[in-house]
Amino acid sequence: MMERNALLVATIVTMLGLSGLAYAQAQPAADSAPPDPAAPLVSAWEDYPTVDPILLSVGPGARALDPVAVPAATCRAGKKWCNTVVEIITRDLTLSGFFKVLDAEAYVADMSRESLSDTKWDDWFNVGAKYLIKVEVQGAGKSNFALSFRLYDVNLRKSMKLEYQEAAVSAKGVRRAVHKFVNEVIRVITGTKGPFGGAIAYALRTGQGSKGIFTIAVDGMGTSSRSPADSINMLPSLAYGHLLYTSFRPGEPAIFLDGKQISEPGRAYRGARMRPDGKMIAVSADSGSGQSDIFLMTIDGKLEQNLTEHWADEVSPAWSPGGGQMAFVSNRTGSPQIYVMNGDGSGQRRLTFAGGYNSTPDFGPDGLIVFAGMDEAHSDIFVVNLSGEITRITQDQGNNKDPTWSPDGRHLAFVSDRDGKPHIYISTADGRYQFPITQKGGPYSTLFWAR
Repeated sequence: MMERNALLVATIVTMLGLSGLAYAQAQPAADSAPPDPAAPLVSAWEDYPTVDPILLSVGPGARALDPVAVPAATCRAGKKWCNTVVEIITRDLTLSGFFKVLDAEAYVADMSRESLSDTKWDDWFNVGAKYLIKVEVQGAGKSNFALSFRLYDVNLRKSMKLEYQEAAVSAKGVRRAVHKFVNEVIRVITGTKGPFGGAIAYALRTGQGSKGIFTIAVDGMGTSSRSPADSINMLPSLAYGHLLYTSFRPGEPAIFLDGKQISEPGRAYRGARMRPDGKMIAVSADSGSGQSDIFLMTIDGKLEQNLTEHWADEVSPAWSPGGGQMAFVSNRTGSPQIYVMNGDGSGQRRLTFAGGYNSTPDFGPDGLIVFAGMDEAHSDIFVVNLSGEITRITQDQGNNKDPTWSPDGRHLAFVSDRDGKPHIYISTADGRYQFPITQKGGPYSTLFWAR
């Protein structure tokens, strides 16, 4: 049993790891026996100081950033809280990839002469602001606050209608309220609300022979542990109110749902995803002959149907947002490639014919699948559509891996070591604007943006 488990662990690491063949156009190959797995690369990652945002221009067609002014709040509470509110707004707007927050030192407006209802338009127009955000913070007690938000169109010289611009909250609710306001600003200006207030799940090595499941807020300001740290836990999926992950706590890889093992013993499992309707799970599991297939599993852990039934390894199932299709990784043509099939296992076909090692797909809106692929000696992030057309997201920025879509498909998150140590980054869907959100570097892996 120990020998078999060691082989299974090696298979999991290799299928999810990254070892390189150059990206080059290739023709479909007939099914062939998979090559022997290469030894995975292991690095010792340590804490790394905060890094500044990096902007990557990948083409002239991307949306230009809208200049927005965010002056100091009208403060009728502790100065610390007033500054915090403005800092959260500024960070959220920047991370969204839709706005350029203008340097406050360039403002010429005298805020002592302005209020939420009185604006000196020329002062804001002359510093290049297209939009203006004002905030008033009132302390209603030791830990209660009244927040008032306003958004203005400087060119049209008018206030913009918002569905959320007043909030009465406790100290713990301030950040959540500000995220909600910024999401509303993004909705009014772009047509779709922003992602803030959401979370990204990930695995992180916590010690020798142990990994834990954690979540981090989309703005990077807050993490929480979601699994015990006494074993290897990995491949999290946080969706539709449920946390799925693979854990070695029972002695072999098993599927846990909301902290409780649901998979039956005697079989190795290698990652799972909840179907969007919350009624079934797609799971990669040992088929009984030493390799893995994609199965449908019930919520209580019963395997109902083998969807792939192939001699090759199939891992990393990822449902489409509607649940009608699924992306997965298979080495049935000799190297790991991205495949797609219908939710019942029919219509299996290969999508990627470039690259010798493609892994960790995530199925986003509009039929777009993001994945990590080897490009020469480095891993990069790519997006492929259902016609097989590939778009590059990262290039010449170290190793980038384990991508995941935001629920609305307008942002990506992934792990990158471009600054020497791995950090979690978020970017716009086209890769034009990319920002690190973690404060310290570390061995982050297998991200999943909560749906």
